[in-house]
Amino acid sequence: MRYEQSPRGCSIGAVLDIETTGLNPATEEIIEFALILFRYDKRNGRIVGILRAYSGLREPKCSISRDSRRVHGISRSMVGGRRLNTRKIREMLAAADFCISHNASFDRGFVERLLPAVCGKTWLCSMRGIDWRGKGFTSRSLADLATAHQIVNPAPHRAEGDTRTLLALLSYRRKCTRTRLYELLRNAGLIGGQKASSFQNIRMV
Repeated sequence: MRYEQSPRGCSIGAVLDIETTGLNPATEEIIEFALILFRYDKRNGRIVGILRAYSGLREPKCSISRDSRRVHGISRSMVGGRRLNTRKIREMLAAADFCISHNASFDRGFVERLLPAVCGKTWLCSMRGIDWRGKGFTSRSLADLATAHQIVNPAPHRAEGDTRTLLALLSYRRKCTRTRLYELLRNAGLIGGQKASSFQNIRMV
């Protein structure tokens, strides 16, 4: 699917979240995948619209660990016979200049193993790529940051709920300040004409 050319000064990004059977991408698997494609203004980092959203479940070949099931609540019966639309996921990621996730080093390992075609995509980490502690936040977890920003997660620890929460967090700005997305892109050297900040490693996570 082709997307309309972005208006002048705008571009396209993606936010992504997954749920898995465990922590090791070499032996565990993705069981839930959510992705939102959005358009943003490159001058100020404001998100101006959602282009497309996708969420799906996937039956793994391995078992779902008890610890993981305790976090996301996804049981074997919920994913039985389910498959992801990998063609749609690849198309959406191909349309985006970058992909953002919270703790991107975790998500990236699983996604690139499942979809080798997306290797080489620019990944940005909203957990490490923004100086949350410098802003006075004691925790960098998505749940705690959402609460601190008065953002309600419709489905905590589920991929779709977390992607929508992350997008809301990136959209957040106080009066006369830039969005959180602007700071993330600025620190990565992708907006505002500044070099990447030294406190994080956004591109290679």
